[in-house]
Amino acid sequence: MSASAPGPRVTGLETEFGVLCAPAGSPEAAKEDLPDVEQAAALIFRHRPVGYRSTNLFLPNGGRLYLDIGAHPEYATAECVRVRDLVAQDQAGREILADMAERAAAGLAQKGTSARFHLLANNTDSAGHTYGCHESYSVPRRLLDDASGTQGVDAGRGETTMAVLTSFLATRPVLVGSGRPLESAAAGSDPDGLRSEDEEASWGLSPRAPHLKALTSADTTGQRALVNTRDEPHADAARLRRLHVTCADTTMAEPTTGLRSALTLLLLDALEAGWDFTDLVLADPLATLSALGESPWGDVPAVTDDGRRLSAVDLQEAFLERLTSYLGDVGEPDFLRGAEHLLTDLAPRVISSLRHHDDSSIATEIDWAIKRRLMRAQRERHPELTGEVLDALRSRVDLAYHDLNSETGLASRLVAQGAMVRLCEPAEIERARHTPPATRAALRGEFVAACLEVGADFSVTWESLRLDSPPSAPIDLPDPLATVNDAAQSLTEQVRRLRPEEMHRINLVGRGGLGAPG
Repeated sequence: MSASAPGPRVTGLETEFGVLCAPAGSPEAAKEDLPDVEQAAALIFRHRPVGYRSTNLFLPNGGRLYLDIGAHPEYATAECVRVRDLVAQDQAGREILADMAERAAAGLAQKGTSARFHLLANNTDSAGHTYGCHESYSVPRRLLDDASGTQGVDAGRGETTMAVLTSFLATRPVLVGSGRPLESAAAGSDPDGLRSEDEEASWGLSPRAPHLKALTSADTTGQRALVNTRDEPHADAARLRRLHVTCADTTMAEPTTGLRSALTLLLLDALEAGWDFTDLVLADPLATLSALGESPWGDVPAVTDDGRRLSAVDLQEAFLERLTSYLGDVGEPDFLRGAEHLLTDLAPRVISSLRHHDDSSIATEIDWAIKRRLMRAQRERHPELTGEVLDALRSRVDLAYHDLNSETGLASRLVAQGAMVRLCEPAEIERARHTPPATRAALRGEFVAACLEVGADFSVTWESLRLDSPPSAPIDLPDPLATVNDAAQSLTEQVRRLRPEEMHRINLVGRGGLGAPG
């Protein structure tokens, strides 16, 4: 195994949001013709940032905001190296969307319709559909690929890596699940006899877990998997692949989001350095993951390939212990700067909480524990509630927890009360709304900002830039870590020098959705 850590890698988050338009104020004053889901999403995007003419926006902060299939607003962060930058970018995207929703509601109010838009950073809707939070990690192609004829130390490496990763991902919700309310019958308890201190019996660890039916799949919607294997590197395809993790719960607490990425980044570093985790490969990862949807403490079976009978908590503790040893050997990597406590302090506390069935020490940092604390407080205020009424209250608490609306959502109030801990300072998040991290995103963000300033039509992808009017040849950006590219910087300077008579607005029809703004 390597004695030094691999070089930096970029990571990103893509989050899909549920949308709901509901009456505001008294029900009697509400109009019956409120926008449906598709109309509500379209109205929100009508209030997108100034300068854009489509619903596919690459932003000056390096991120991407767009309207996805099924009327789901989606925000993808810029490429980040550090965990703190990633969390700040993720929070910045939520704030941008929440502002758009507020402007949409104000627009309806001006027309006499009192309505409130709810953007839900959760994983399921009332019809049982699921949508998710996807993670992307750049990795050397040799880590995931099993090329024909490969021999020596890399023979079968891709298959081994994926077996380790899927076993890790299948049990990861015990640490970073967002929590799922269970109906009284599913909780296996007497709804009339359940005490407030036993509220955890009515919560599972992961809302996403019951919907995942495959370990890997090239399809992100038809067969929901832990890892999407479509070979779409958004980078130099000869050198890099993108590990596209599609099984994460959408989380609200910044320490939960940060811990999820920190653990996964560290595991990828250890795997790339040659550390062996094959003794932690599970015989049936999906069976373990499915059970976590209804497990309050993660003590569900996790049988290894060699026949050892562990629990999901046992497995995550074993991963954590080995990763801690790896960290001791190589030292603190740059991606953990300012977030090292997530691994050295928070993760062990979560394991201890699971072991002792006591979440009090993590009830301001980890989503599934925060929700239980909130619900215990509700039970103390309303001890008379039982059965279906109590189930409905849990669902309402769960929805409010994931609601980005400043009036009805819980997260901003919890932060203000000190009941939800932040990882990032408000200034970091505000900066992330406008400024890209020090990766390829800086080149893209600077180009986009210049085009918006002068009103130029342009086309952008993750790995290319193009000025459309006047037309330029595309500039390729194959290295996600590169912050300097002479051709890209020259094109940006060209944009800044453009005069109005040199540009004309391009008809959006037939652009194939690539344009941002036009």
